[in-house]
Amino acid sequence: MQAKLAAPEIAIGNPATGRGNLAGARNILAQLREVSDFSVSEQKLAALVLAQAARVTRMSLAVFASEASVSQPTAIRFCRALGCDGFPDFKIRLAQALMIGQPFVHGEIGMGDGLDVIANKIFASSIDALELMRSQLDLAVVERVVDAILHAPRIELFANGLSSVAAIDAQQKLMRLGVPTIHHLDNHLQRMSAATLKKGDVALGFAYTGRVRDVLLTAKMVRQQGATLISFTRSDSLLARISDIVVGIDTLENTFVYAPMTTRLAHLAVVDVIATAVAQRSGPDGMKVIRRVKGALRDEWMLGADIPAWVGVRDDEMKDDVDDE
Repeated sequence: MQAKLAAPEIAIGNPATGRGNLAGARNILAQLREVSDFSVSEQKLAALVLAQAARVTRMSLAVFASEASVSQPTAIRFCRALGCDGFPDFKIRLAQALMIGQPFVHGEIGMGDGLDVIANKIFASSIDALELMRSQLDLAVVERVVDAILHAPRIELFANGLSSVAAIDAQQKLMRLGVPTIHHLDNHLQRMSAATLKKGDVALGFAYTGRVRDVLLTAKMVRQQGATLISFTRSDSLLARISDIVVGIDTLENTFVYAPMTTRLAHLAVVDVIATAVAQRSGPDGMKVIRRVKGALRDEWMLGADIPAWVGVRDDEMKDDVDDE
């Protein structure tokens, strides 16, 4: 299969409304204030957004349309008139507009903030990021990913730098399910291993930005070998453009500037969803594998009389439900 290396054409106007694409580099809220040719229904939606922008980012499409007293198709047309792909994309751009001018994604943490303030802001932003991720997660795409994993004779995982955290987590979870997974930490080995893939094999690529050269070169090799390329990255990234299946993870965090925090959590949460779905569908045989893998390190657990004296305390209440770390 030949890689789709050319960038897709982007329309600069909306033929249905005659208005140009308003979702360029400018703040989408500012654009909403300037548009004067909205229909009556669109005016209701615009008024709702301008009055309760932060709340709209957490709404479902049904709630958004209902609170403006319009139909869901009208709400979708409204989003597309603003140059967005749909309501999830509109919420992302709206949330980004709300963050403009803030030097740090976690509630604008200041140099003088105390530890309690830092903790509150980081936990709040993490919760918001996970809620946004859930609202935009395309379950139809997740279904395709789960199906591909269940039927793949071999699965390669690749990533670079901090994105490797998600790849390692995915490899460990899928390996426990008996899925034949391979992950090399070295980027050159990742590319060399990708060169041995065959049609029917699956490669999972993890990238916070989707613009790192090593990751893109490995992805290109995957496509050249005819394997299925599944990427976990920003939906508008370079990696997404050449992937067969894209699990879009569009957090508000600027990972070009800051070390990933909420983006990492979003990736890990999606991995958990996919691994859980794979385990659920693996049937009785799959559950046997999970139990066997779990018990493989049972002799490493220090329980009861096995706890050495140098630890200082014997915890005889720890039973067999203790999980491996």
